[in-house]
Parts: sequence; C-alpha cells; structure tokens
Amino acid sequence: MPLSTRPRTRAPARRLAPTLRLATSEPRSLRIGIVTEYYYPHLGGICEHVHYFAREARRLGHHVDIITSRIKGSHDEPNVFRIGRSQPVYFNGSQARMTLGVGLGRQMRETLSRGDYDVVHVHSPLSPSLPLLAIEAARCPLVGTFHTYFDGSRIYALGRSWLQKRMDRLDAVIGVSASARDAIAHYFDAEWRIIPNGIDLDAFNPGANRPRGLSADSPVILFLGRFDPRNGLITLIEAFRKVRESGRDAHLVVVGDGPLRSHYYRAAAGHPDISFVGAVLHERPGYYANAAVYACPTTKASFGITLLESMACETPVVCSDIPGFRDVVKHEREALMFPCGDADALASDLSRLLDDPALRTRLGKAGRESAERYGWSAVTAKILEVYAEVLERSRVAV
Repeated sequence: MPLSTRPRTRAPARRLAPTLRLATSEPRSLRIGIVTEYYYPHLGGICEHVHYFAREARRLGHHVDIITSRIKGSHDEPNVFRIGRSQPVYFNGSQARMTLGVGLGRQMRETLSRGDYDVVHVHSPLSPSLPLLAIEAARCPLVGTFHTYFDGSRIYALGRSWLQKRMDRLDAVIGVSASARDAIAHYFDAEWRIIPNGIDLDAFNPGANRPRGLSADSPVILFLGRFDPRNGLITLIEAFRKVRESGRDAHLVVVGDGPLRSHYYRAAAGHPDISFVGAVLHERPGYYANAAVYACPTTKASFGITLLESMACETPVVCSDIPGFRDVVKHEREALMFPCGDADALASDLSRLLDDPALRTRLGKAGRESAERYGWSAVTAKILEVYAEVLERSRVAV
C-alpha cells in the first residue's frame, strides 16, 4: 500500500474545552498557538516557517502566539512565550534541540490554557520536549507539521506504539514534502497532507542590495547554512579548491555559524579566496542576489528552503541530488544536481556555471518562476484551510 494512503487508526475523540469557539461558514479571526522547539535566534527552516506563517496569518486578522523555549541570545517579543531552556543535542546526524527545565508540563498546560486557542499547531510533533508536551496538554484541535527527512530511526522503531498514540491525537498531519512524509509514514499511520514551506517573495528578489563587504571583483560562490556536518561544507571547500586550481576566478563566501566553526576554519586553512561571514538574518537576500552561484552540498534534507531563497533571487543553484531537493528542483531546469558527497562532480558543475553566463541566466529565470508558487500568502491559505476543516469536524463531533 502506498505510504501516503495508509489507513489511519484514530484515537477516541478528545473532549473539547467549553471555551472553544465554534466554526461557522463565515470568515472569522482565530486564536492560534504554535509550538516549536526551534525559533529565533536559532536559524533554520522551521524558524522561518513559523515566523512567516505567523506574520501572514496576523496580517489576515488572526491572533498567533508562538510557544518555544529560551535560547542564548533570545529576548522578549510580543506574542512569543518561552518556557524552559533550549539545549543542543546531537541527533539524526545533526545538531537538534530539546527543552529542559523543571515543571515543563505544568508550564505548557498553563500557557495553552491562558491562550484559549481555537487550534494548536505543533511543529515536529513527535520530538521532545515541547511538541510532545503540547500534544498531551492541548484541549482544542491539534495540527502537526513534520519537517525532517531521515533514512531510519531506532527511537521511532522502539517507541512506535507509544508514539502512535500521540500521532493519533493530531486532528491533521502535514508534511512539508513527500520526503518528510515518507520518513515518518514508514513508522506511523496517518492521513497526510503535503503543504510546502514558503518563501517571502518580496524580501528574496533579484534586486536585493549587495551586503557591505561583499566584493564584486570576482564571481561569488555562496554557501549559506548552519555549520552542521550534513550540510556538506567540507565537500564544498574541497570542490572550491579544485575550481581555483583549474585557474577559474571565483570567491567562496560562507554565510553561517555554529559550534563547529573552528573545524571548518581549519578545513579552509586560511585560503585567501574563502571568506567566513558569520550568521546573518536580514541580509540573506542580498547574499543570494549578488552571488553567481548558490552551492548547497547538503547530504540530508526534507525540503530545500535555501534553494527556494536562491531561486527567488534568480541565482542558479548547484545542489546534491537527494530526495528532499528533488521535491523542489529538477536537474537542468532550476539547478544542476550532483551525486551527494562527490566533490569532483560539484567542482565540475561549479566550473560549468562559472564558464557559461547564459546557463546561469536560464537557470535563474526558471528558478524565480518556480519560486513564485511558494509565496507565503498561498502557503498560509492552505494551512488555514486545514484549520477550518479540523474546527468544523470538532464542531460536528460536539
């Protein structure tokens, strides 16, 4: 049976709080609570998804609160509630996060109760700590979005029965891509919807200003991402050396940061044409728009959000040929795709693009056209449709 159509075993319907406002056929303002382990100042696709959806939903008149944990560098923000302390952990070949603290379950119950939400939307629902606590504590309809692709999970295999019960508490289950869906559907039954990540098409555009310090003297090959082993920066550094050894003029600009920064600095070995910028947030569009090529040698991904950002800026992409990226781009249409981890193939594709301005233009134009399908207004509308469906089902059940 195809993974996307596996039958879903539903738990008994939960009694809804009497304060839940009933759905009607008329548009109305919703109170939405979003629970996530990942939020600013942490940088990543889930943070972006939460931020931009909340912004767009508020623009439409909805009330949105974000419930997350305290992280180093965070500060007080309106409609952002932080409980516990975010702790980095190594998981699934990457650096993940979980929230630690005393009385987290009680704090989650109190926060959700004060919010009096119509719907609670949990990101990475089967992950500790906050997502699972929210599933236990919520007394209103629950929506869960899965963001991660992985080859296998011993934890999911061992905890399948216990976690399936939590999965069954979700009134709607979303995957940001077919790859994200398939990774989870291997272990758990659910009725799936695919709603992709979105892109801010106004911010990410070909005319974004050149960041200060970004030289225009040489074509820029851009890397943008966390300093995480699965993001493949070592492969890119090796490939870039080959590009320069071939005599081609280019500069590798590395945008990102993380606890492993010293490891990557050593790998670059002071190469004069490799620049480390550090983490950036608001200037990201300018780096994409003023690069000749965006290189993304990531080894595992559920969705290519940075590919979309580059595409929206009409910058051609060279990326690993992996499932999550195949959901977003096609080889020779918006990107050149190379075998994952193959530095020689990456160097060859980078050289090809550096040598062929017409190819760069063709891929860039096609990328912008494709990216326009992922605007946040369209993505938000799809998520709000899911909310309307689960609220209507809850109304009928009551």
